[in-house]
Amino acid sequence: MIRFIRKFIFSFNIIAIFLLLASYASVYVNPHEYWYFALLGLAFPFIFFINLAFVVFWFFQFNIKMVYGILAIIIGYSFIPRNFQFFKKSNITDEKTIEICSYNVGLFGYFEGKWLVDETIVELEKNPADIICFQEFLNLKSDTSSTIDTFLKTTKFKYFYFEKLKDGRKRGEYGMLILSKFPIKNKGLVQFNQYTGNMCVFCDVIINGELSRVYNVHLQSFRFKKNDYQFINKITDSKVEKIDASKNLLRKIKHAYSIRANQVEVLTQFISNSNLPYFILGDFNDPPMSYSYQKLSNNMKDAFIENGFGMGKTYIGLMPNFRIDYILYPEKHSGISYSTKKLGSDHQMLRTKIFFNKDI
Repeated sequence: MIRFIRKFIFSFNIIAIFLLLASYASVYVNPHEYWYFALLGLAFPFIFFINLAFVVFWFFQFNIKMVYGILAIIIGYSFIPRNFQFFKKSNITDEKTIEICSYNVGLFGYFEGKWLVDETIVELEKNPADIICFQEFLNLKSDTSSTIDTFLKTTKFKYFYFEKLKDGRKRGEYGMLILSKFPIKNKGLVQFNQYTGNMCVFCDVIINGELSRVYNVHLQSFRFKKNDYQFINKITDSKVEKIDASKNLLRKIKHAYSIRANQVEVLTQFISNSNLPYFILGDFNDPPMSYSYQKLSNNMKDAFIENGFGMGKTYIGLMPNFRIDYILYPEKHSGISYSTKKLGSDHQMLRTKIFFNKDI
């Protein structure tokens, strides 16, 4: 009987190993072609811990079967730091450092009856930054001022670039904002060539005498609606409703992955046309085990990997509830610190300090 139970458990162990190995492929397979691999990448932390649990189980059973799980984990060992940091690394130096931030402000909660501009400004006054990239920025205008004017007047930023999304909104200007204490010499929009509520802008800034490019990125979101979240949180009793809701959810996920993959291809091609050192900040709407992250982080340092701790959760809404916001910077620079701050948005504010090394 015990032998049968062990075989039964091992069969599930094999399935878990297969799913883990398949999740590794999610970073290489374009979801526009095979989108279901992306779902495995989304579930990677869950799949990883299941395999780890099997390893522990067989270890305490003194059973050689634990080797299978260990080998599966070792094969994807390089992916672990993307998702988990076990030792907080911090270097202390005040020389030639810059501090950069990324924050999806979620329209400052305007359509939920809030206006969270003040708390964002207070945070920047308490903890100044040199460059900050805002996603989902809502610029409300009056006869004498605007949201952007408020930031410029109450913070120490001298330069800015705002790009409005042409989506037909009637209340304010919805778009992307870059604030900088360094001079901006050039700026522009990366055209995704499709009607979408997401975009990418860039500006070229002079940092410590060197011209660098800063990309502010907001890739395609899943665009879940209230009823989608209700389905996620509470499964209905009706089988028909379950099937319809599931199909609708998967259709939106597939659509988002396909568009996001195309956006990444456009962006990486755009980046390749410039020789400037560059930074990528923003909301990728994708976890570290994804095609988007793999492409954009190539030959870059990830602020979380360099100086973060834990799982680095940046999205604090309902789904997905983990790291989808990033700060990437050139490999020649050295990370000093990394932190996140929960304010009023469903995303956390990301902040990193780096030692800025100029090209010689």
